Amino acid sequence: SSIKFNGTNYLPWFKACMLSVRATKLVKYLTGSTPRPTVGNDEKWLCEDALVMSWLLNSIEPTLSPKQAQGMRQGELSLATYYSTLTHLWQQLDTYRTHKPSIPEELVTYQKDTENERVYEFLVGLRPEFDQIRVQVLGRVLFPTLREAYN
Repeated sequence: SSIKFNGTNYLPWFKACMLSVRATKLVKYLTGSTPRPTVGNDEKWLCEDALVMSWLLNSIEPTLSPKQAQGMRQGELSLATYYSTLTHLWQQLDTYRTHKPSIPEELVTYQKDTENERVYEFLVGLRPEFDQIRVQVLGRVLFPTLREAYN
């Protein structure tokens, strides 16, 4: 893509990336419509998947690294920009994770624990003006998802 994602230009970056990926007929790797083969030779799939991943990683500004997600604060960012930047960094971090539990029950627990950690990180990084809302969100009977906490 000729446009590099910098944390604030998602829509133009997304459109440029999709044009590039569509031109090579590999968009199904982004949508998940091309699952990894479970039997036989999956070398072609691995090569094409790696190609799409490398395009995406190379279309992101180097200053947006996975380590930025830890300790990130809203600061002067709008709530929407803070949330989208943080979720993007977490998505980028997820691409580097090599271990995911294979037992369904453990996978569900792993995903829920990760979601809960991210809710806490999101809330901790909010400006003080959101203190009352932070207390309300954390005081809910059912712990919220990240999207619910943002909303």
